[in-house]
Amino acid sequence: MLRTFVTSALRSVCRQPPTASSVFSMVQRTQRANLVTLSRPSLLPVPTLSSPAPLQLLQLPGGLAATGSPPTTRNVTKFSLIKGKRKTSKAVLKRFKRLDWGAWIRTHSGRQKKLFKKSGALRRRLKQHVFTNATQSWLLDKMVTSFWRRPKHYIADPYRPYHSRNEYYATQSKTFKV
Repeated sequence: MLRTFVTSALRSVCRQPPTASSVFSMVQRTQRANLVTLSRPSLLPVPTLSSPAPLQLLQLPGGLAATGSPPTTRNVTKFSLIKGKRKTSKAVLKRFKRLDWGAWIRTHSGRQKKLFKKSGALRRRLKQHVFTNATQSWLLDKMVTSFWRRPKHYIADPYRPYHSRNEYYATQSKTFKV
């Protein structure tokens, strides 16, 4: 029910650009809804629905302003407009590799730039990969769907030795006794 409501609302918003009057009526409706849903009346703002506020001072959340300034854009699509399912960020798949035990690895940034200035030891270190920390791994797991979190098996995978981590108890591969 909520998913269909959200997708229909997103479709209607994406079809037509908002005009100043529709934005103002949307703000009025949300103010009325907030007046109904808030439980502590001492925290309520003073409603001035009879006299409209000047549109230059009206700011909406999410970067949508009624002053005509362009809204801020983001590259991450959280949910699809058609089915309402979560979407995978393609930039994560291009820049990172997920190992079977849950860690994400990446290459050094700037590893191919101005190599003539860098020492041999630094060039050798730049060829190596870097692990992300726990917070970054958790964030990257949220940015991809469960399909990309499952282990993948590729032919001649160069990362095959790194997919197992048996020295740590939580990621140790389990042996079954028959």
